Amino acid sequence: MVIDFQMIFILFSSLFAILNPFGVIPPFLSLTSGYSESEKIKVIQKSMISAFLLLIVSGILGKYIIAFFGISIPAIRITGGVLVFIVALEIITGNSTKQRALKSNLPEQCQEVEDISVVPLTIPLYAGPGAISTMIALTAQSGSYIHLAYLTIALIMCITISYIILRFSKDLEKKLGKVGFNVLTKLMGLMLMAIAVQMLLDGIGGYIGLENSANIIFNNS
Repeated sequence: MVIDFQMIFILFSSLFAILNPFGVIPPFLSLTSGYSESEKIKVIQKSMISAFLLLIVSGILGKYIIAFFGISIPAIRITGGVLVFIVALEIITGNSTKQRALKSNLPEQCQEVEDISVVPLTIPLYAGPGAISTMIALTAQSGSYIHLAYLTIALIMCITISYIILRFSKDLEKKLGKVGFNVLTKLMGLMLMAIAVQMLLDGIGGYIGLENSANIIFNNS
């Protein structure tokens, strides 16, 4: 069997843009400001494991859920596209969930390590509704085990890189600074918005019989 590295990269790009680990850094540093280094590592590990389990289960069960409710694949694409577009717009305009969390008093509310690992760090800061709907849309497109394997590999890559980014988030913050982070976040937002538009086009195309035209993210091959 020939491994389709291009498909893995496309799936990875889609997931990485919606997960946007760089956008998690400011609220993560704020939430863990009083934590020791070992406690921070514990938080990151638990959060990444939780995110992986949440997303992979969403992907596996997603097609059964939409089949049970009689929802079509194009409808999932369009819904996912709308959600992802909203997330991207919030990132670009500076009103995302991650940024709102940074401005809140969450550190005072979360005194225990376990309190922030899953909520709010995993949900909704890292793997929110946009990421879940994207995962469902990506898996619903193809029922093949090969496609699911590629998606799992892409997700593991995202989780691994996200772990490294959060692990060295303090160093990244010092080197990039606030301006650097803002620029990087806006670029991620623009990429995410382009992915959202593609999802919408694919969904609309599915309804009018042009499902495979200009199909970048969802590929039937």
